[in-house]
Amino acid sequence: MKAKEISTAPFNQCVECDEIISNPICSECLAKKMRMVIGQHNPRLATEIMGIKIPGETKCLFCQEEMGLCAYCFSKDVYEDLREKDPEIAEMFWSRFDWGTRGDE
Repeated sequence: MKAKEISTAPFNQCVECDEIISNPICSECLAKKMRMVIGQHNPRLATEIMGIKIPGETKCLFCQEEMGLCAYCFSKDVYEDLREKDPEIAEMFWSRFDWGTRGDE
């Protein structure tokens, strides 16, 4: 019996931060969750949160679509936009979507 060949391809990296995508959830799937959370506080603001398709070799855990932007970078971009429009909601948002990186700003 022949041993299976193991791929030595490098891990997939985020196009924005160049870090390995360790939480493979695409921006489309994240945007749905974010709209639900923000919609409880400001429905109008929630409608402005949209995912962006950035191709990559990593597949989203939920929808299996290819993705190239990590959850942290997408969340940070949404947070920065929210911070300009409603700082209070932005802080609530970041407490839920910072991916365990508070203080990295």
